[in-house]
Amino acid sequence: MSNNSSTAIAEGVFQGIQGCIYGAIWGLMTPFHVAGSPGAIAELKTGVFKPALPFSSIKSVGYNAAIFGSIMGIQRLSCKGLELARRREDYYNNIFGCAVAYKYYTFFLGSSERRLMMHNRTLGAGAIFVMIYGHFLA
Repeated sequence: MSNNSSTAIAEGVFQGIQGCIYGAIWGLMTPFHVAGSPGAIAELKTGVFKPALPFSSIKSVGYNAAIFGSIMGIQRLSCKGLELARRREDYYNNIFGCAVAYKYYTFFLGSSERRLMMHNRTLGAGAIFVMIYGHFLA
């Protein structure tokens, strides 16, 4: 059980990094073509799905890593935050974390291209801020 807020935040960050790794692996192995690629254009013209070969969609690695990492990180952070507030570790915390992650996905990642771009820019700026803070200010 999380005893303080720094432990809950650390677990959220760890889960986010782990999600980025999972997303990068999925991006390498995904059967879907990257938007605008020759495979995606051919699929659009013919209407027939033809899976992409493994390791052929390197462009989708960063995108999938950001999606998976943010969803897994927000789920763990909200789950551990509720656990810290309630001082109890049970399945209700995980259910709450999944509900928050679903709402996060529908609001930021699945609603519009503009919100998705703002999300990714905020995530990138946050990562840069953390690196600067860790190297120069801490």
